[in-house]
Amino acid sequence: MDSVWNSTVLGRDEARLQAMWRAAAPFAHVVIDDLLPGDHLDAVLAIVDEEPVDPYESDIFAFDATAPEPRTPELRALRDGFAAALAPVLSGFTGKTVTRVDMRAYAYREGHYLLPHSDHQHGLGRALAYAYYLPSPTPPVGGELELFRCTIAGGELTSTERALLVEPKANRLVVFDVNDVSLHQVREVTHGLRLSLAGWFYP
Repeated sequence: MDSVWNSTVLGRDEARLQAMWRAAAPFAHVVIDDLLPGDHLDAVLAIVDEEPVDPYESDIFAFDATAPEPRTPELRALRDGFAAALAPVLSGFTGKTVTRVDMRAYAYREGHYLLPHSDHQHGLGRALAYAYYLPSPTPPVGGELELFRCTIAGGELTSTERALLVEPKANRLVVFDVNDVSLHQVREVTHGLRLSLAGWFYP
């Protein structure tokens, strides 16, 4: 499955991506559209369709998702190919050396959400977060990735401000830095279905 991800546009303009990463606000991120050609995107969808999903719910989220470790060899191969193709390019323009990735498929249906949080947790080693949006039979209303601007004073978080909305557009990849102030959320889906592959890159 390496050949699917090797067809991405990601490595074609590393200097431009580096400039985008460095200039991004409220924290370092890039948004890359049309990541895969259509036939390769179809191959990804076929693999995801075969992976079982379960409901997940807590005080800050509600969604359906595949298991943390893929159950099918096809999704494991898709994940490993994703790391092999994208990690070297991401390492180059983000300045964070990453080598491996985890990957789950997520389905946000009507009423699903993920409240504001940071992915940074001591001891987990998460370096970069990503979401790759897949085509949906009923494109979502809502479900945007929202980034927040945080103010730190005296080592404490003193205020947050809504800063950016990223639409969950099919075939779009979003990668962002994982740190104490990379606060973000997935806004509630009010209609339709939001599909994605998402997870973290690690050293």
